[in-house]
Amino acid sequence: MPGVTEDLERHARVRVSYQDLEGTEQIEDANGLLAVCHQHEIDQLDGIFWIQKLSRLKRERLIKRYEKLGRVP
Repeated sequence: MPGVTEDLERHARVRVSYQDLEGTEQIEDANGLLAVCHQHEIDQLDGIFWIQKLSRLKRERLIKRYEKLGRVP
């Protein structure tokens, strides 16, 4: 949604398990920005759009701001 932003709380630390290209299970601890990036990417893989994590009120306000920008037909 170009032109609109909203703060979204995410965990500062995460532990992620995954399989590497050879199929071996890996575990990674991440902090800070890397932790936030992991959570964002996992949400995308799970089909979760970031505004779905906002409260209903914040989501509705954000959508109205976006519509005022003229980006929605």
